Amino acid sequence: MEKAHGFRPRRGCHTALREVDHTWTGTSWFIEGDIADCFGSLDHQVLLSILGEKIDDQRFLRLVRNMLKAGYLEDWRWGATLSGAPQGGVASPVLSNIYLHKLDEFVETVLIPDYTRGKRRARNPAYLELQNLLAKARRRGDRVQARKLRQRMVSLPSADPGDPAYRRLRYIRYADDHLLGFTGPKVEAEQIKQRLAQFLRDELKLELSQEKTLITHARTGAARFLGYEITTQHNDTKKTGRYRRVNGQIALRVPQDVIKSKCAPYLARGEPAMKMALINSSDHAIVATFGTVYRVFKVERCERARGLGEW
Repeated sequence: MEKAHGFRPRRGCHTALREVDHTWTGTSWFIEGDIADCFGSLDHQVLLSILGEKIDDQRFLRLVRNMLKAGYLEDWRWGATLSGAPQGGVASPVLSNIYLHKLDEFVETVLIPDYTRGKRRARNPAYLELQNLLAKARRRGDRVQARKLRQRMVSLPSADPGDPAYRRLRYIRYADDHLLGFTGPKVEAEQIKQRLAQFLRDELKLELSQEKTLITHARTGAARFLGYEITTQHNDTKKTGRYRRVNGQIALRVPQDVIKSKCAPYLARGEPAMKMALINSSDHAIVATFGTVYRVFKVERCERARGLGEW
């Protein structure tokens, strides 16, 4: 499936985030999927059944079955493995991806078609009414009224955000971390979450974490995915040409708690902290040390930018 980016050639966190950034414009709700103890809860019978659908080699399947049941050694004591993929093994990511491929198929062949319709949103009736009044005011030469109407139009979306004939559902997964973006009412987002939980429970013997599986409003809140906070932008004044193109665009932000934790070693009570080890150094040594740290930081930034595809 094209929406799975974990443990696959030429794919990773950056390609997953880039897809969200480039194609999820206009999302209304984020459904953050968190499977409770995913890798430790994979059902062995379900996994072998999935493998058997594509692999007609009983010796290979027997080898996988024996590996799954081999158990583990901890503090020189053997423990049985009744479920889950062997942690740390080279085959574990592949087996987990094969297992969750069923989830990808369900979302892409069932949920997305059920919750995607309409080519584009209908025009906003309130916006159209103001547009007609503006045209009449301009024909009359009433500049004051035209300016007032234009200001009111700027604060309204040109498309109808509640258009019942328009829905979009998008999906992305990296390993066991998956995210859905839905354009539509919250009640339907709740239905999607319930259907997802039921499929995982009935077909894959997995459970969604009720505490961590959240439905977040894309404009007023932010979803956590692969270390970023994902939200949609809204601005009533910034315009590009004739349209407010910033509205509905995806924004990826570093969480504030991450920024604070990264800054903490360099701060003392919220203020820049001195480097005691450099106090008695020469001016040249201080400047040289600063230059070295800055160059390392700059190289790291360039490497990240290259991985992100030069956003």
